[in-house]
Amino acid sequence: MNAKTLVLAVAGAALMVAAPAFADPPGHARAHGWRAKQPHHHRTPAVVIYRPGPVIYAPAPVYYAPPPVIHVPARVYYAPPRPVLHGHIPVGPDLHVSFGLRL
Repeated sequence: MNAKTLVLAVAGAALMVAAPAFADPPGHARAHGWRAKQPHHHRTPAVVIYRPGPVIYAPAPVYYAPPPVIHVPARVYYAPPRPVLHGHIPVGPDLHVSFGLRL
């Protein structure tokens, strides 16, 4: 017998022996139907419920008007007036010249 044929025969026999291990368990086994009775979490989509955050009420803002600006004029001290010389010169019957000279 060829070595290749012998290796293939042994591999085939090993697969035939291992084939029942891949099948479902028999009806009298303890695990029979156990998976069907369990919830399938991997098959149903997850439902996510988002709870709204807490509502925090801040006090109403208070606005103040700026204080009024009052401009007080600076104190002014007046000096006594300078003396002025007033004059009146008649030039004609209805004509005259008036003047004022500061000294």
